[in-house]
Amino acid sequence: MKKIIFLYFLINLFKIGQIFADEVMVTIEIRGATINGGTVHGGIYSNTTYNTNNPPEYSFQGLPVNDTLNISLQIPQGEYVIQVYQDTNNNGKLDFGLFNIPKEPIGISNWNGRGIPGNFNRHKVTINNGSKITVQLIPR
Repeated sequence: MKKIIFLYFLINLFKIGQIFADEVMVTIEIRGATINGGTVHGGIYSNTTYNTNNPPEYSFQGLPVNDTLNISLQIPQGEYVIQVYQDTNNNGKLDFGLFNIPKEPIGISNWNGRGIPGNFNRHKVTINNGSKITVQLIPR
């Protein structure tokens, strides 16, 4: 019985090691932040969670001390969409106005602020070891 438990433990330890081995360091550079303009919140979405009511796979936040905020995370390699917003009134959520248009600065990977944001394939970025992804906050 002890051998079976030990073998089970080793197999699970190997699986956990594989999960962490696939993780890489990524730096997300958020440009256009307003100093003392509120917390910047962000989410990293996969193809299965983007444009759904599901939460992001990974989330982050930071207070900008200049107009560029750098966030470093360790996540699995893959394709993701990164969304950010600056919570200018510090109420912990993105506020919307008429026609569901955001009232606070927002940014999405591979989006210049023109037109309506598109589907996953339009905004996805590939994250691998040492990736640096830039997202521009667009004032509203």
